[in-house]
Amino acid sequence: MFGPQSTFVLLVLIVAFGGLAYLLARPGHVALRVGAAVMAFAVSSVFGMALVNRFYDYYQTWTDLYNDMAGKSPGEAALPPSGGKSLAIGGNRAKDGLLAQTVMDGAKSGLSRQALVYLPPQYFQQPYASTRFPVMELMHGSPGRPADWQTGLHLVENYRRLLDKKQVKPMIFVLPDVNGSRGGGAGSQCLDIPGSTHDDTYLSQDVPADVVAQFRADPIGSHWGIAGYSEGGFCAANLALRHPWTYRIAASMSGYFQPLPERGVDPFEGNAAARLANDPVWLATNPQPTERIPLFWLMAGASDRGDVESAKLFQSVLGKHQVGVPLVLIPRARHTFAAWNPAMPKMLIWASSKI
Repeated sequence: MFGPQSTFVLLVLIVAFGGLAYLLARPGHVALRVGAAVMAFAVSSVFGMALVNRFYDYYQTWTDLYNDMAGKSPGEAALPPSGGKSLAIGGNRAKDGLLAQTVMDGAKSGLSRQALVYLPPQYFQQPYASTRFPVMELMHGSPGRPADWQTGLHLVENYRRLLDKKQVKPMIFVLPDVNGSRGGGAGSQCLDIPGSTHDDTYLSQDVPADVVAQFRADPIGSHWGIAGYSEGGFCAANLALRHPWTYRIAASMSGYFQPLPERGVDPFEGNAAARLANDPVWLATNPQPTERIPLFWLMAGASDRGDVESAKLFQSVLGKHQVGVPLVLIPRARHTFAAWNPAMPKMLIWASSKI
């Protein structure tokens, strides 16, 4: 009721600003008026941030806000250098699972970035001591970072709730750093750019190889999936189609399906062949005879006309290969966390049934 998105918080800020404006307007001590002006500016700034948060549905609780400001994710721990091989069986991990921070090194791309990994409770339970688990690789948006899946979308809580209800199977989630936080989280669209970073190679080859090497994960292929929201939705679609033998399924939440200029610059520098090779619409329309088309799940906020039209176009293209491609439209929602939050459980249930 009194969370960071509540009307009560906005009203308190309005009243505070009004009181400070009154002090500022009254004749009086100069120091008092200067102090009131500074405080009024601060309150108005916080009010603006509160409105943005209310629109995007990012910080839903004060704990979310605190964890983000403190630079940590709820329940996050560090994995030992052994890559999880020395993780003990038993304890709270056997009840709650583990959201852990680790490093994913790129033997092929030359990149090395931090990532979050969630291991389900069963990973630490004795009956599953020799079990390998299916994997979902999750792509964040731009600007963004891996922790947004937890801070903004409450991945662990959503998944655990479904797991307790037996609506999903035990799975490993890997949340890589899509762009290395370069340029303050600037987008990369998960592309291999000549003369720059090879994000595609890192995300589609190095990260899966590291996960299989470090954890009891199923081999790359039939039990692997990829999902993302916003720019991460494009990444999920593009990487799945470019590497169909790595990912069996792909889910795109408010994603787009043709590469965009980055800050007004063509990432392919006019190379039409490179552009088509990273165009999900073209790739789904012109699959290679030896390739398979991954199974897709699509979603958009119903109030975002551009997202809906883009998803419907891609759905129609995929319809030539996959019968009944799911397209979930979230009522009265746009391109925000307010759309992706209610879509998350639906995506997780679908993904669990396919890998």
